[in-house]
Amino acid sequence: MLEVRVVGLGLDAASKSPIVHLQQVDGEASLSILVGAMEALSISLVLNGEQVPRPLTHDLLLAALKSLRANVSGVEICDRRDGIYYAALNIRMADKAIRLDCRPSDAVALALRAGVPILVRASLFADAAGSGAAAARASQADQPQRPDAAADMARQATARREADSLAGMLQRGSRLPHADPDLERRYRDILRVLEPVTSRKM
Repeated sequence: MLEVRVVGLGLDAASKSPIVHLQQVDGEASLSILVGAMEALSISLVLNGEQVPRPLTHDLLLAALKSLRANVSGVEICDRRDGIYYAALNIRMADKAIRLDCRPSDAVALALRAGVPILVRASLFADAAGSGAAAARASQADQPQRPDAAADMARQATARREADSLAGMLQRGSRLPHADPDLERRYRDILRVLEPVTSRKM
């Protein structure tokens, strides 16, 4: 098994589904895995250090394990069959070790929250290269190293509030101070943030 880290999130060029990009910690091997939209958001929230007011499913599972005096000791992406990746969740409870089948997306989201290693079977890297995953990685070569889906959502929410405020000023007949160059730049920034999310932003 080789340890990997999450280096980015993107969209598959063909299916437009989210992809999580994994890179070997002490090497050059890499792997890209299709994940669900909610799982991609869950992963992005952790990587961007975003806080949510209520626990998401992965937060809840870790809290439940903690209350049972158990903890996640690691996750493994261990197999690929018919184009589908399989993973295992390793749980330690007192002197007992438990191994559960899980989806790679859930495994990654839990590992990031628990701060435990993500391991990938070495043979899967070669399989991915031969299956066309390398082409998917190449199509995402311009992805930022830190996924910004959650941060982008926060920026859009802030920009929408500012845009609503500006709209209210116009409806009340107030004049916008167009003569101020700093404000004009700010208005342009708001419009850029409110543009539709691109594949680069996930």
